Amino acid sequence: MAVDTVAAPALIDDRAVARNLKGGITYTILGVFLVVIALVVLDADRTTVITLDKTLTDASWAAPTRGLVFFLGAITAAVGVWLLVGLPRRWHKLFSATAVTAFVLGLLFWSYSEPGTVFRAESILAGALFLSMPYIFGALSGVVCERSGVINIGIEGQFLMGAFTGVLIANITGNVWAGMLGAMIAGSLSTMLLAMLATKYQVNQVVVGVILNLLALGFTSFMYDQLKKSDGYNDPFAVATVNWGPLADIPVIGPVLFQQKVFVYVGLVLVFVIWFLLYRTRWGLRTRAVGEHPAAADSMGVNVNRLRYWNVVAAGLISGFGGAWFTIANSLAFNKNMTAGLGFVALAVMIVGRWNPLGVLAGALIFGFTTQIARDLDAAGNALIPGDFLKMLPYVVTLVVVAGLIGKAKAPAADGVPYNPGDK
Repeated sequence: MAVDTVAAPALIDDRAVARNLKGGITYTILGVFLVVIALVVLDADRTTVITLDKTLTDASWAAPTRGLVFFLGAITAAVGVWLLVGLPRRWHKLFSATAVTAFVLGLLFWSYSEPGTVFRAESILAGALFLSMPYIFGALSGVVCERSGVINIGIEGQFLMGAFTGVLIANITGNVWAGMLGAMIAGSLSTMLLAMLATKYQVNQVVVGVILNLLALGFTSFMYDQLKKSDGYNDPFAVATVNWGPLADIPVIGPVLFQQKVFVYVGLVLVFVIWFLLYRTRWGLRTRAVGEHPAAADSMGVNVNRLRYWNVVAAGLISGFGGAWFTIANSLAFNKNMTAGLGFVALAVMIVGRWNPLGVLAGALIFGFTTQIARDLDAAGNALIPGDFLKMLPYVVTLVVVAGLIGKAKAPAADGVPYNPGDK
């Protein structure tokens, strides 16, 4: 009796020495660029001033810009050369992350070296964490959906519905917490339509997401025009900053972690809760199974479409709450299209984070940090590097990840693929 055999895929030895030509060439060029800047553009007496502006207000440091930029450029170039020569595979990601970090720091020291420009460490880091929140909420919603096998392009629309509903309910009830709850429900109702069309009717999920975004934009714009005719329905509501007492006075850490609004703490807790649920619980195992191999999950008794449906609905609670960040967290009234495409940026953060909540946190902090730096330099008005250029950095990082310079970003195998019970 003949037995068909299939050769098992060869295992990749992460201890084997391998070269990364794309990453090596890229990092070498970037490193040489910084070295040239240090030697040709920067004067020997140029300094970068760093201050702790919230706790130790009298403390400041003047760092030699030319030496720092040269050193960071040399690190970036050295990593590039090392990747060209060859390294054990296990070290590729760490070395690539080191090169990217060194290059970005080099740009920062260069940019803040202009006389009169000061790097206010505590304000910038605290602002970066706060500005990373919409990316965290949107990307986590995308992670839950896409780990389940459903593409959620509609995060932008869920943000809009959450932003609008949150401030509306807060005005009607006079309670900011009710507004935040209303934002969550609005986001969940938005994803409920996506879940139904994706699982029951198996409509193209990308097309559905685009349509839902346009529907949310049209609905919130129409309602905004109607509410302008009546007072008391679109007034800004604020949520207080949580101050942890003596902990808030710890240099650097205090203003960043212990003097923030509740949205920051909810976002950070959600990152670790969703990571734990995905990788340490039965629900997480089943969710990842229906996103990677739904037929195998079905054979083990998992109702694939039902799990996908409720996961997508639950994900809407997260993105809806993220929508409230645009209004309630920033003490703003709702305005047309105020999310400004950040829902799509959250999708980029999800890719940078490789569909992992901890990776999402890292990607969101990168986006939040560069956004805060761009704002700070725009306010200074005399920076060497224009703020608009720094705003491009998060997208450059996204392209770097997608291009495979820091490893491949691979989506779940069954992402966006409809499933009928009994399919193989």
